[in-house]
Amino acid sequence: MSDRERPSESHNEISAELERREGALRQATEIISDAELEFREQIDALLEVVRDAIGTEYATFSFVDGDTYVFEALDVPADVDLQAGATVPLSELPNCKHVVETERTLVLRDVEDEAPELADPTWGIACYLGSPVFAGDEVYGTFCFYGMESRAAEFSDWDVTFVELISNWVSSELEQREREQTLRDANLQMEAAVEAGAVGTWEWFIPEDQFVTGPSFARTFGVDPDAARKGVSLNQFVSAIHEDDRERVERRIEETVESCGEYEEEYRVWNEDDELRWVLARGHVECDADGNPHTFPGALIDITERKYTEQRLEALNDRLRASNERLEQFAHAASHDLQEPLRMVSSYLQLLESRYGDELDEDAHEFLEFAVNGADRMREMIDGLLAYSRVETQGASFEPVDLNDVLADVRTDLQRQIAESNAEVTAETLPRIEGDANQLRQLLQNLLENALEYSGDEPPRVHVSAEREGNEWVVAVRDEGIGIDPADQDRIFEVFHRLHSREEYAGTGIGLALCQRIVERHEGEIRIESEPGEGSTFFISLPASRA
Repeated sequence: MSDRERPSESHNEISAELERREGALRQATEIISDAELEFREQIDALLEVVRDAIGTEYATFSFVDGDTYVFEALDVPADVDLQAGATVPLSELPNCKHVVETERTLVLRDVEDEAPELADPTWGIACYLGSPVFAGDEVYGTFCFYGMESRAAEFSDWDVTFVELISNWVSSELEQREREQTLRDANLQMEAAVEAGAVGTWEWFIPEDQFVTGPSFARTFGVDPDAARKGVSLNQFVSAIHEDDRERVERRIEETVESCGEYEEEYRVWNEDDELRWVLARGHVECDADGNPHTFPGALIDITERKYTEQRLEALNDRLRASNERLEQFAHAASHDLQEPLRMVSSYLQLLESRYGDELDEDAHEFLEFAVNGADRMREMIDGLLAYSRVETQGASFEPVDLNDVLADVRTDLQRQIAESNAEVTAETLPRIEGDANQLRQLLQNLLENALEYSGDEPPRVHVSAEREGNEWVVAVRDEGIGIDPADQDRIFEVFHRLHSREEYAGTGIGLALCQRIVERHEGEIRIESEPGEGSTFFISLPASRA
């Protein structure tokens, strides 16, 4: 092999490696974003993608049940007798046991050489890369990849970061599923309570300042049944209420009587066994012909279990917020870990071209350009993913935003692109929207950039308008470009989904996915109407400003 051929092959290998990593990242993102896939199907698909990407024989997702290790999903060679649902003592898997106990990722190229104390005679695992998976603050299990022969090369930083990135997504998904299940349980409990009916009723005859209640109400809330049949005074009734809620309840009763209105209040009461219970009280004041309050009938429902569930949900939400913050911090660190090697590759390739450019032939220059472009493209993808992950956590608080000002800023930012393409961007008067000004600016900029990019052979023509529909404004961004086939219109909002090759049109395939996430954060919807060759119109429904 000549000296002239070696650099070209080396550059080609670098380019191929970048393409491989970019493909794995894209596949994983598509799986995570696919709403049609069940969670278990997503896990199965991710195991295969990550296993192929980092080059191991086995991949498993497992949870720990006491001292038992349960294989929940796996991707192993066909001749291996290991099925999902299989259980083994955790002690037989010292590598996984180490990950669970330390709650940290374990990376071993050669187990016998690097950590002989973790070698297991039962399974014979020779190389291992495993990361913990959390459910809230507790370790749920592991997401791990291993082989029966030691590796010739170390696991790369990219391999480790990729596995940890997927493990963190699995942890976040488990947290969300636990939250949703708790909410479903709470709804079922509330429905059961309503079906069971009120635990008691009252009818307060206002002039006599008395409640007349039934025995079931009396027994539940510490009032003597015989006395209840004769009538219970307001003071007697309120005395059973928790002291911290008493003043609020009395005030609400007085307000309801004065206004002849409806009453609904939640508060705590002590029953005859000195147990603290939560009740929902509902009633209304009935007035005579002269508008004077006469009676105050109502009913009580025991909502103790629902309130405790709400408290658990709030605690779970706090944990989920903390988990999302950790996930974002990890995404930021991961983006740094992934981008630094890419910057280094780009810099050295450019340095190679500047120093030895005269000695390289045309093919070598082409390979260098391809490798640099590949690194830049992957860096743009990582930046896009980071922006996508931060829509919720890094967004500003909502306030009235004038979309005319937002569009003016966007047109200023795109001024050079508009001039170079000889584009015409027109707009009607736009409304004020309740939202995040920076994110709304990103939304309009992405849509205008798309319209300019996919204009076809003619100079771009873009028109922005808005119409009021109830409590919402529907903003329309219309172009006269190449259009989109109806069969592809649902998929254009998927992360990394592209309808055209990079040779035809540039871009990362994340712009419209980011638009959709911004609109969803604003409790709106985004949709498209388009025909090939007839242009496209994006419709964005957003809440009108309350100001």
